Amino acid sequence: MNIFIITMDDPVETHGFIQHIISSKKEQVVGLAVAEGDRLRIGRNRSKWAYLLSLLLIMGVRYFVVNAWKTASFKARKKAHALGLGPDPSILAYAKQLGIPTWKIRTPNSKSFQESIKALDIDVIINQSQSIIKKALLDIPRIGVINRHNALLPKNRGRLTPFWVLYKGEKETGVSIHFVTEGIDAGDIIVQEKFAVSTDETFRSLVKKNYEVAPKAMIAALEKLEQGSGGFLPNSDELATYNTVPSLKEAWSFRTNMARRRFERN
Repeated sequence: MNIFIITMDDPVETHGFIQHIISSKKEQVVGLAVAEGDRLRIGRNRSKWAYLLSLLLIMGVRYFVVNAWKTASFKARKKAHALGLGPDPSILAYAKQLGIPTWKIRTPNSKSFQESIKALDIDVIINQSQSIIKKALLDIPRIGVINRHNALLPKNRGRLTPFWVLYKGEKETGVSIHFVTEGIDAGDIIVQEKFAVSTDETFRSLVKKNYEVAPKAMIAALEKLEQGSGGFLPNSDELATYNTVPSLKEAWSFRTNMARRRFERN
């Protein structure tokens, strides 16, 4: 089965996830593309500074600083590499070292990019970019385009799902590997892994659990598709809930509620 990966160059969580897939399916990965965009991309009418402050409240100071350091360090090492002062830390360089063809693109919906990969005889495309995939790309792979989503679809479609799971006080969450359609986080679910949300859960601990489960779920989904066993779960629009970027007010409410719960436990 020929696998093509589209991702973003994110050192916080995405790199490790993609590297796990490549190391597990190296002989089947026929290409990797990095699209523009990062986790701070939000709507045009939203302030990036307000979003950063919201993330600080949601993550807590320590986790926020650790992630900010990882991102800043990564960008500095990329600039140093461009000046010939060190190795390339990007996921593109990792793939190139393994002999995997690579692309650096503005968007996966580029016609020139799509034309360049049609000859690869792709069975499955894994999309971990932040682009909404259009029909022309969806039609290229024989089996389909698939995505990892850190929630139990059809609930909690959209952004920053670990936050919304905690904000709503949900007792269970997980990871869904699903087919991509022209809708947002729609498409039948190939594999879904569930786990309990503990009473002392934090945003950081929940993200960690998601990314411990996600690589295993993706590999299980790829193997299920290769076997052609079917048995997919419906991802019903009627049962779906959708979340957008948290507002500063919602982030503050979350932080105060987490502090209150911690005080009550002690």
